[in-house]
Formats: sequence, C-alpha cells, structure tokens
Amino acid sequence: MDYNQLDTFLYELTELEKSLQYAELTDEMILEQILTSEKAESLYTGHSTPVSADNQLSILTNPPAYNYTLENGILKLNVVGEAFVISRHTRFVRMINHTHNLFEMNYVYSGTFYQEIQGQRFKLTAGDLIILNKNVEHSIDQVGKEDILINFLAKNEFFDSAFIYKILGDNVMGKTIASILTNETRDNKFLLFRTAEHWQIRQTIQNILCEAIDNRRRSNSEIIKAYLTILFSRLLETENYEMYLRKVVKSPNISIVNLLAYIDANYLNMTLEDTANQFNYSPEHLGRIIKKVTGKTFSALIHEQKFKHAARLLRTTDQTVESISEEIGYRNLTYFYRKFHDLYESTPRDYRRQFRKE
Repeated sequence: MDYNQLDTFLYELTELEKSLQYAELTDEMILEQILTSEKAESLYTGHSTPVSADNQLSILTNPPAYNYTLENGILKLNVVGEAFVISRHTRFVRMINHTHNLFEMNYVYSGTFYQEIQGQRFKLTAGDLIILNKNVEHSIDQVGKEDILINFLAKNEFFDSAFIYKILGDNVMGKTIASILTNETRDNKFLLFRTAEHWQIRQTIQNILCEAIDNRRRSNSEIIKAYLTILFSRLLETENYEMYLRKVVKSPNISIVNLLAYIDANYLNMTLEDTANQFNYSPEHLGRIIKKVTGKTFSALIHEQKFKHAARLLRTTDQTVESISEEIGYRNLTYFYRKFHDLYESTPRDYRRQFRKE
C-alpha cells in the first residue's frame, strides 16, 4: 500500500459511519448502548477502540476482553488481557467522557478535533499528537467527514521497559515519555506535541498504518514496534510540545517544558536554589514539583543525569576516567567509581572496553 492508497482507505466511510452520518445521538443514548450490551466491544462507543471490524486496523496480540462500568458519572473501560490496537476514530458521533487502563496516543491525520482532557479543552489540528497516561479522563467532540484521527491503544506490558528506557532515557523529557509507556508513573500525565512541520513524524505514522493495513489481523508486531521506536525518538527532536500534570503545577507562571529543558541544559552546574530563583519559586516548592514530574528528588535527578553524561563520554571520547569524573563534579575518584558501578554494574574502564569491542 502506498500513501495515496492509505488516504483513500482512511477517508472512506465505513458502514457504521454511514449509519451515523445523519443520526443525532445524545450522550445518554450512547452510554445506554454501551452499558446494556452483552458485548460492549462490538457496539459503537464513539471511541477509536476496535468497536467494529471495519474501523480496526490492527490487533498485534491476543484480542482482549472489554468491560465497561459507570463510576461517579465517568465511563470506565477496563481491558483484560494483552492488547495493542491501531484504529481510526469513528466520525459523526461524540466520544463521551471516559477513562481506561490503557496507554493512549492520538494523532490528527487531517482536519480539526476538539478534545477535553481532565477538564481542559484543546483544539487539535493536523499534525498534533497527544500521549495520555492510563486513567486520564478525556472526551472527543463529534467530527466530520474530513476529520481523521488515528488512535493507538496499548497495555503497558506491550512495551519492553529496558528497551524503551535505553532509547528514550537520556534526557528528562524522554524519561517522561518512557514512564508513561511502561506505566512507571501513576500520575495523570499527558503530553501534547505540535508536529505539523515535522514531515518525518507524519511519514513514520504513515508507514505504521500501511504496515498494519497491508497485514491486517496478522501484522508483524516487531516491525510496528520498530516504527514506534523511531516515532518516539523523533518526538524528542521536536521543540513545540507541552506537558500537563493534574493537580501539581497550579501556577501559570511555571512551564514544565521549560523547567525540564533547563535541567537538561544545566545539570552539570546547577543547584536547587539557583533553579528555584530562575523560576521564581521557593526551593522547597520547586523540589516538590520536580519530584512529582520526574519521580525523583532534585539531587537524585541531577546525580543520575551527571552519570549518564559520564557514560556517554566513556562511550564516545578518549577522555581519562579522572578527567570525566572531574567534569561532572566529582573529584573523589573512589566515590565516582563506586557510584558508577552502582548504576551500571561495571567499572568505568570495563564499561568503555565493552563498547569499544562492539
């Protein structure tokens, strides 16, 4: 399948969409259909989960079981079993407010979408991509024929934690994405990337879709995972992104993105006090924000970033171990050796020899 054929496939109306095009369904009607069905996954829910065979592009693992409940007015979807699903969002009907126990990624292929996430309303246009941690409340307004949203849903077990952190874990933003993919954060985080100017990201998503459609029901999960790895790596190259974290940063004066970028740029020579002054916060309050966002204390985060820097120098330069130790701020070589071994289970010299052999 080429990209022109992909466009034709995505814009074509399914039988379900033809029946919905002129229907006027209220939230109550949609909710009633979901909760009263013996097989809720076979009914239209407005979500881009595999609710109908013609809407679903790919299942890469054993088909899961879906269970819908209503708790405090919020529709909750619990998926039992393994799952990774790629699908196109069903048009002409609203997706009511809901949560689920899945990682979710939405990519606006074309058109405009209005999505509400944890009480915040967003206008999304072509190229926008959202990554949602599980249990994040969200809904999507009804959309028209030219509005194409690609949805990725996965149980966190689909992603190999060690591999994901190896690819994404060299900076704070990468670790944030990795923590969502692998479910190592319990916070209701979501990330919004504006990628309209990044043709590589669109092309990677097109390649994923072509692979899924060409091999529907028997897609090669390893190929899809390889493309996803490229996609996440490309996202780290974008500068236009926003991070949202529920009930953590209440002041509009601080930007989480700017904070993480500042840490990435200055971790070799920074203190909590200087960073707090930079962002007009008390050290105690900023320390709590950093712990909530990254899962680590300020000192632990800086310590980890410094040793990642040291490991990178060992892999890519001929600097002496003594010089590297001093560069990251540790003049006590014995301490440097001990802490390096704690993190990498190897001495610095053995670590360097290992990569030189490769």
